[in-house]
Amino acid sequence: MTYEPGEEQQEIIEADDPVLLVCGGAGTGKTTTAAAAVRAHLERADRERTAATRRRERLPVARALFLSFSRSSVAQILDRTADVLGSYGSRVEITTFHAFAWRLLTRWGSVIGLTDPQMLTDAEAKLFRVDDAIRYQDMMPRALDLCAVPAVRDYLQARWSIIVSDEFQDTDDRQFELLTTVRGQARLLLLGDPNQCIYSTLPGAVGVGPERLDAAMALSDARRLDLPDVSHRDPSNILPAAAAAIRRREFEHEAVITALDSGRLQVRAGLPIDKEADVVAEVVQSLREDGTSVGVFSHHIDATTGLSDQLTQRGIDHEIVGLPECLATALEAQHAMIRFAAGADDWQSVREQLAVFVTSSVRGKQAPDLAWMFLGRRSMPATLNRRLTELSEALLADDIGEAVKHAAAAHTTLGLPRGENHWHNATQLLQPLVARHLRRHPDPADAIEHLAAAIGEHRAGLLSYAVGEPAAPVQLMGLYQTKGREADATIVVLRSNDFYGRERYEPFDTGSKLLYVVLSRARHKTVVLLFGDDPQPLVAPLVKLAS
Repeated sequence: MTYEPGEEQQEIIEADDPVLLVCGGAGTGKTTTAAAAVRAHLERADRERTAATRRRERLPVARALFLSFSRSSVAQILDRTADVLGSYGSRVEITTFHAFAWRLLTRWGSVIGLTDPQMLTDAEAKLFRVDDAIRYQDMMPRALDLCAVPAVRDYLQARWSIIVSDEFQDTDDRQFELLTTVRGQARLLLLGDPNQCIYSTLPGAVGVGPERLDAAMALSDARRLDLPDVSHRDPSNILPAAAAAIRRREFEHEAVITALDSGRLQVRAGLPIDKEADVVAEVVQSLREDGTSVGVFSHHIDATTGLSDQLTQRGIDHEIVGLPECLATALEAQHAMIRFAAGADDWQSVREQLAVFVTSSVRGKQAPDLAWMFLGRRSMPATLNRRLTELSEALLADDIGEAVKHAAAAHTTLGLPRGENHWHNATQLLQPLVARHLRRHPDPADAIEHLAAAIGEHRAGLLSYAVGEPAAPVQLMGLYQTKGREADATIVVLRSNDFYGRERYEPFDTGSKLLYVVLSRARHKTVVLLFGDDPQPLVAPLVKLAS
């Protein structure tokens, strides 16, 4: 579809302000307009470069950097608007803040004593003590240490002529510092919406809040432009208007009534908690009958992975997104089994990776008992011990091709309690990688070592949110992973025992913003499912909207 900017979008595209803050609600076209603005900027820079060449002066080729929190959410839009960037797409680097930081550390880390930085998952940190490892929360501080080195800072500041920051209102103090440090003389195009600031109360959020927009306006020569409150995701504006009214806690607003009467918003309340998967599966199947893409929004990691496993058992083909550590650890566990089959690793390595996988599949500060069983620190039931022995024997008895199949079936073979869908997705990633490296490297030992490098690169991409999840007609994710995503229809699962923060009384400023985000993702229909008879105060008014 050809992008046709409106008057306000055109002003953004033509702007050349050193700092431009663009604010707009969900679906108002901020990211697509930013893509058009980046192209216009690069086109102007190319004209200036041509003119300079005629004067026998040399100017570098202009490049753009696009920073966000989830590459998949940005790429989802940019991929569909490839015509906007056109041939300039190759000069736009799209990455997440943490993937950008990791890239800096792997390239120049030795300058600050990180000769061979290794990324450590939260699950691994619960089980092992690893010296000199980099955890997710360490990436930004160490990247800032690196940017303090003059040679590194000078290189970065000369690299880009325009930098875009998506979801700018969610940048924390360190991300804002990194952004302004690497900028140099580059223009800043900052995209934000104070009504979508939903991460300010999450653990580890330092300096996240609407005040970030004030910090942007305090930069030299900054200007703010606001997009009109018209949704390009839902041109009828029925669902966005209803979501905005609910954010304001106006549940009886005309916009909400219109959404309900039109059938574009449906609310079902008092649903039995023990029938959650059955109800969700029924709604998904109903929506999928006409080819509709569906987003299912659940809550925390336990609820999301648990619902995923149950949907898989009910034959609902889907992808679970927003939990990259589970996928990365499933990939590593199967990879360890293949290395064991090839004689490149011992069985203890397999057990360690299984311990990491089951730990990544549950929430909490402590590793589950099953993880300690795999590590041999607690006694294991005889049945599981027998299954482990049979798996090890099967892996050693066959060639690598057959070992891949045994690894793929290991989740079922061992009877692991969580993460079945992640295990399946890891298999889908691993199998073609193994086949490709076996074709390229006749010596199995060489193939195994090259495979390890490829797995390590993909693992780092997942853990730094640089690698997006594969698109699928049905996607399941947590409520906090919904920003930047969209689908034809969405299903919002809200349980009476869910925790939405420490707010107890109206107007639920932070929680209502979360509702606004999850209720504004659909192009055509949103179905809200309230499970349990005692809903939390944040969502209790929705019960009156139930049909």
